[in-house]
Amino acid sequence: MFLERIEVLGFRGIHRLSVTFQQTTALIGENTWGKTSLLRALWSLLGQGETPYEFEIADFHCPDDPELPIARHLQLILTFREYKPDICVHSSRLCRLKPIWCKGRDGVHRIYYRAAADWLADDNVASEHGFLDQFGRTLQLDDTDKLLHLLMLMNPVLRLRDTRSARDTSGSLGEEWASQLAQVSRQILDEEATGLDAPTLQQGMAAIHHLMSHYLSNVPPIRMRPRSARDIVTKPTNLRGLNSLQELLHSANGRAVKLAMAALGGALLNARGDREIDPESRPILILEDPESRLHPTMLALAWGLFEQLPGQKILTTNSGDLLSTIPLGQIRRLVRRAHETLAFNLNDEQFSAEDLRRIAFHVRLNRPMSLFARCWLLVEGETEIWLLSELAAICGYSLRSEGVRIIEFAQCGVSPLIKAARDLGIEWHLLADGDPAGMKYAASVRSHLKGEREKDRLTLLPAHDIEHFLFHHGFEEVYRREAGMSRQLPSLPAGKIIERAINHRSKPALALCVVEAAERAGAENMPLLLRQLFARVIGLARQQG
Repeated sequence: MFLERIEVLGFRGIHRLSVTFQQTTALIGENTWGKTSLLRALWSLLGQGETPYEFEIADFHCPDDPELPIARHLQLILTFREYKPDICVHSSRLCRLKPIWCKGRDGVHRIYYRAAADWLADDNVASEHGFLDQFGRTLQLDDTDKLLHLLMLMNPVLRLRDTRSARDTSGSLGEEWASQLAQVSRQILDEEATGLDAPTLQQGMAAIHHLMSHYLSNVPPIRMRPRSARDIVTKPTNLRGLNSLQELLHSANGRAVKLAMAALGGALLNARGDREIDPESRPILILEDPESRLHPTMLALAWGLFEQLPGQKILTTNSGDLLSTIPLGQIRRLVRRAHETLAFNLNDEQFSAEDLRRIAFHVRLNRPMSLFARCWLLVEGETEIWLLSELAAICGYSLRSEGVRIIEFAQCGVSPLIKAARDLGIEWHLLADGDPAGMKYAASVRSHLKGEREKDRLTLLPAHDIEHFLFHHGFEEVYRREAGMSRQLPSLPAGKIIERAINHRSKPALALCVVEAAERAGAENMPLLLRQLFARVIGLARQQG
């Protein structure tokens, strides 16, 4: 069984949210958009021990607007499902939860665990825990508490954090291997790894072997299968050069791999705390912002190892490099709106392998940080990339700090990027030339409009390309100068002057010359069309801010 969905109402920083999970799920989103509250909800229900969580006043949602009332009721619903139909009937481990398995119309059994609380008039909090059927009705059970205890035992949440701030519980448990592992992992995170001698590191390896064999011995290992072409484009960066976790436990040779394994083992030990983990459990592992403490090289190793740990995994990250190793379909982008938080995810089954390849190359590999953007400004070529950020700055806008990322689409195509942006809840706007190719791009944009105003999604240049537009809107002198022509020379068509300028200087170099001229002229002399373009994309980005 695995956690399929969590529905949140009125809990901490979340007014309303529904999120689905897979075997591995990456949560991304800006600060205060609900990631921490979501993980706190899971931790509260499944991570703190064997008794149901008693909610507190601090758990009720408090709106940002002081004129809106604080929530007096909260509810969390966790949905677990079996991996394949009817396995809960045949598995002796899952049969222990037989009274709460509910079969849906799709033929799959699920468990619906509901936790709710009310903030009473006397400032006491009344908590309630129970199970629902597939229609949302409360199941009347004689042994609800026993089943709750069993569910928590079978699906413990382990929240992996920085082990340096952890309290040392190894002494009370009398586990020498735990003490050794905690010491080695703290040294690694304290950047003392260079001072670790070989015997100490070997002790750490022996300790992590003990940890894995003791707590995860009954959990089926991750089975690797040959990758198809679609797998490669879905997950363009992978760490398959690493051996299986079981093999590494016995034969890790590289010092970096040993350090990564010791750090990971220390985090698991810290997450366990003084709570015993049942051998029949299937842990839900939460890893929060691992890039905050690890060098990118160590991060890649640590994530490769973490992926091979058995159990369901939930990750939060602000690392584009790390995000590029995760299939698009496993990413959940949280966006906070006025009265709810939305969870967007890309359905990669609706994309062709060719579209996924294009997105993988042009976005995930070359611009992975664009997945964190609020708005994509889609442009045709390199000239626009050099120009627009600088021209926007002259107009008083910082595109990057507003969450706007400029993405070149000519080699990728418009449709895959627009579909990806929509699925991920990223706003978008396209700037196209006025030539025949630009007209085709504009037609493609219009085909993707869903009741939206065209001007919010499309800016079409009234010129053959960006160079001709700039030539006719205040920057003719720049092109004449770079072409080696003055106004006193016989007049030539604009296209010839631009062509000569490009032959003398590259297009990107000409773009920088335009920026220099624009700096001298000031924002008031910026072409109106560009000022309107900047205002629109900033407005789209701020809708998510």
